[in-house]
Amino acid sequence: MAITDFFRNFAPISKTKITMNQEDIILQLKKDLENAKSTAAKALEERDAALQRLKDYEEKIEKAEKASKMKSLFLANMSHEIRTPLNAIEGFSRVIAETDSPSERMKFLEIVESNNNRLLSLINEILDLSRVESGEITMKITLCNLTEICNNIKQIFKFRCPENLDFKADVPSKSVLLKTDPNRLTQVFSNLISNALKHTIRGGITYGYKVDEINNQVVFYVSDTGSGIDPKDIDSIFLTYVSKDAEKKNGYGLGLPLSKILVEKMGGKIGVRSVVGKGSTFTFVLPFDGTYATSETTKSNPIITRTLRNKPVGDMSKLKLVLVAEDEECNFELVKNVLANRYRIIRARNGVEAVTMNEDEQPDIILMDIRMPDMDGIDATRIIKEVNPGVPIIALSAYALTDSIQMARQAGCDEFIAKPFRVEDLLQTLDKYAKKSR
Repeated sequence: MAITDFFRNFAPISKTKITMNQEDIILQLKKDLENAKSTAAKALEERDAALQRLKDYEEKIEKAEKASKMKSLFLANMSHEIRTPLNAIEGFSRVIAETDSPSERMKFLEIVESNNNRLLSLINEILDLSRVESGEITMKITLCNLTEICNNIKQIFKFRCPENLDFKADVPSKSVLLKTDPNRLTQVFSNLISNALKHTIRGGITYGYKVDEINNQVVFYVSDTGSGIDPKDIDSIFLTYVSKDAEKKNGYGLGLPLSKILVEKMGGKIGVRSVVGKGSTFTFVLPFDGTYATSETTKSNPIITRTLRNKPVGDMSKLKLVLVAEDEECNFELVKNVLANRYRIIRARNGVEAVTMNEDEQPDIILMDIRMPDMDGIDATRIIKEVNPGVPIIALSAYALTDSIQMARQAGCDEFIAKPFRVEDLLQTLDKYAKKSR
């Protein structure tokens, strides 16, 4: 074969191979380009995700810093709110001891009682917040007279409302009996009124309720002529620890958040309308689960016992014997003075002594503290109830959370009275069991 023929035959083959190599290269380049685009897209997605995570972290840090700041303000304000009534209680207690005038003593006693209620209300709100955060808050539903509740609230704020403010209740002519928790309802009203008092210098505060028969609900409200609320703060006033009052050291910022939680727990809703410089109206509604009162009979408010004195009896042996299990000296002295000339008193300083003295002395009633050395009141109650199941045991303790009350009940306690206790409550409870043992 001639050389020319050889190259003539080879040329098409060589051209085909070159063409196929170029197509492969192009395909590979396209594939590489697609891979690069995919890698770039993934990189962009990862970058966007990283930026979003960074933004989320920044927001969390900002919220954490704000929460930390607000909790610090909360603790500072809490210190102020606790020390203020304590100062009045401590100071006027000394003044009462050194005052000869009965009228002045009564006046100072009312101041002490007012500040005691203020301090107790604060403690209860702190405990309620703890219960809310742990999901333990419960409602005790009963049929209650709403007009009586409003009248009682007026007495609560009798000494807290300045004389220059017009403080009044607005209730319908026909009282409403509603199935709800009267204590929680009173607490919501008290929180809203306390909030109004902080922001109202002149004018007045009106609170009350009315029946919305069309929507089958009861509408409660607290209206004031105070400073009002800035529109930008409306959405945050019901949030825990972010109250503007806390920032301005004008309260501790728990009342409104707790009110919202309590209202929702009772099956209702709460809201506010406000105009800066003119005042605010807080409104909450509850389902109308109840009826109208058949007669306008108003129960008289409970009379506060103004003296602990009781006339001495001739034969002390006829009095019921009460065993007081209490390790704190001052607490025992208080109980002893309250029960003086009403009951015979013996004391156990711990759970072991309470068990022993129950067997030796056979008391008619036992007042049992929960936290005591050697043996606590829970174990002591279990043992005593096994030996003498008929003896009434009344827990008298500062451990007033739901779990503590349930533990005391399960151990065998017939009643639970939380410290600080009202003298009337203690005497009424003792009298109830003293009559049963006759």
